[in-house]
Amino acid sequence: MARLSGQRTVVALVAARIVYAINWLNIGAIFYLMNADLHSGVSGLGTLTSSFYLGVGIMQVPGGVLAAKWGPKRTVSIGILVSSLAVLGTSISSAILQVAILRFIVGAGMALVFAPSVVIMTRFLGGKSGTGVGLINSAFDIGGLLGLFGWILLASVTGWRSTLVLSGSLGLITGLLVVALVPRDEKNLQFRFVTSKLAKILSDRNLIVLGLGSLGSNLGSVLISSFMAYYLQASLGETGAIAGIVAAMIVVVPIYTSLWGGRIYDRSKKPRRLLILSGLGMTAAMLVTAAPILPAAAAGAALGGIAVGPASTINFAAAKDLSRVEKEYEGLTISWVNSISLTGSFWPPLIFSYFAKSFNYSAAWLAGAAMCFFLLVPLFFLREDPSRFAKGS
Repeated sequence: MARLSGQRTVVALVAARIVYAINWLNIGAIFYLMNADLHSGVSGLGTLTSSFYLGVGIMQVPGGVLAAKWGPKRTVSIGILVSSLAVLGTSISSAILQVAILRFIVGAGMALVFAPSVVIMTRFLGGKSGTGVGLINSAFDIGGLLGLFGWILLASVTGWRSTLVLSGSLGLITGLLVVALVPRDEKNLQFRFVTSKLAKILSDRNLIVLGLGSLGSNLGSVLISSFMAYYLQASLGETGAIAGIVAAMIVVVPIYTSLWGGRIYDRSKKPRRLLILSGLGMTAAMLVTAAPILPAAAAGAALGGIAVGPASTINFAAAKDLSRVEKEYEGLTISWVNSISLTGSFWPPLIFSYFAKSFNYSAAWLAGAAMCFFLLVPLFFLREDPSRFAKGS
């Protein structure tokens, strides 16, 4: 029975993560069609992307606190419900401001899902944090393929509003799956949330460095997944199908590289070198994409996918393992690293859209490369000796 329960838990969380990814990424895919109603251009897409990442970033730590107090299952369920309802609200919006507010709410709801899901998944995979994060990330990448490629095809036939009704409804269904199939949160009657431990986690230098290092690779993924489809259609004149499949490479390739990175981390527990290599790979991806031709865009998206997969797994697995806190605080350490990465991702879309509108898309991609490269610097200060990380006791 325990094994069956574990399998159901993994299935429910993977299904929820796939739909979560669709609702995370599909706006970038369908914005070319949304723009006909919203009349805002690339600056509007920058605003929506920034608003989403601000919401998903600043709510990470509150989400970790809620997971510690309420339990991870309850927190995940609430997050899925909030984000899915906001997606449904987006489907009936008529102004860019309305959509921006709702995208902030979608992000805030999703902030409650990721870290507690990792904690639950890791427990049912025998404590293998790298494999657990890798599986969660690979599920995201599968959903990303559907959101970036599948949704642009659906929207071109049925309209962008109906596709958001579909993805929001699927989100509600997966929330019910989590409620039904994931076991109840374990009650630890001895546990009391201590504010001083929260402060210790938030001040841990290594966790801050991991968050900044994650931001370096993550912002490249943010820019490609959010702007590539629109760029290819609006600037290079490509069809929606071609734009969608090229943009989807940023999530298709990491389906493998996320798991590969997790396995390497589980064997070595040495994140610094791999994270630096990932950051350099993402910088190169931005540079390649700056050439205003379709093959360069495809090569840049594929290279970005190779680079971001291991980084997205290693950062969060290292945060969980090396912080050495009680299990109730594990989600909080992941949330803090994720918060730094995602909150920091709210400004690159604004810079990208400014350069694209004021100069051209080549200048915007080069600006992205400069930002990725600059954020490699903190990783050189990462301490890999777990005995020097903050203690939870």
